[in-house]
Amino acid sequence: MLPFAPDFEYVAPTSVDEAVRLLCLEGSMAIAGGTDLLPSMKHGLFSPGRLVSLARIPELHAVSALPDGSVALGAGLSLRDIARNPVVRTAWPALAAACRTIGTSTIQAMGTLGGNVLLDTRCLFYNQPEGWRQSIGYCLKKDGSMCHVAPKGRGCYAAHSADTVPALWLYGAILELAGADGRRAIRIQDLYADDGMRHLRLQRGEVLVAVRLPPPEAPVIHRKARTRAAIDYGWLLVAAARDTSGAYRAVVSSVGSAPVEVAGATPEELADAAFRAVQPLATHLLPAPYRKKMVRVEVRRAAEALA
Repeated sequence: MLPFAPDFEYVAPTSVDEAVRLLCLEGSMAIAGGTDLLPSMKHGLFSPGRLVSLARIPELHAVSALPDGSVALGAGLSLRDIARNPVVRTAWPALAAACRTIGTSTIQAMGTLGGNVLLDTRCLFYNQPEGWRQSIGYCLKKDGSMCHVAPKGRGCYAAHSADTVPALWLYGAILELAGADGRRAIRIQDLYADDGMRHLRLQRGEVLVAVRLPPPEAPVIHRKARTRAAIDYGWLLVAAARDTSGAYRAVVSSVGSAPVEVAGATPEELADAAFRAVQPLATHLLPAPYRKKMVRVEVRRAAEALA
């Protein structure tokens, strides 16, 4: 039992198939590093009756070089493992850079690649202790009936804030999933829905087995803006790439419930496209208008670094 958290059963299967079977049972949740899930449980955001640990499944900790030149990174690899891997640092340096900016060194040693890819959306009104949330009547995402970010809106606007995703998106990452109906592979951009409450397009019981990275076709730059230089989630995440024709692409996150991709012929065009495409709301402590203005700044900086 965790302090201030409800009782739960803990099981640690040693195969993906067994993990899927357990996760299909009512009341089950997967846990890998637990760096986000356990604090959320203490806040009363989740109350699973069963935690299914993925830590003892060897397949989730493998690094596999594939015949086509791609590499499959097990979803259970720690963020520190990814950041220190010489192959990743050489071929996909923006991914290594993103892992190095997550939390603290302790969190990087515990948190996993899969956990970051599947990270829950975040909001100033959601990621709070039970008593704090009760005092405002809770929120639409958990126990309430109104989104405090947009009271007149119809949905939840909790923000996607997973550091590794913008870089993985531009690197063309493919996610390998295992579920009750077998295995499937999807592009990382097809995982996310623009819905703060149901932001992952996963089937019940599915496990993220690996992240497959094709040979890099273009350099990628990762940038993160956060209130403090450590610990904090980013209030703006940017990855930018420049292809062989000279065209630019960027993926912007932490400004909505799903990442946003834009394109432009020059750094300035790319920055303007990003500014027009995003509409940050009051999901963070910093004012939304300032965060929107900084989208243009950070996207241009990333693109100019590529140039």
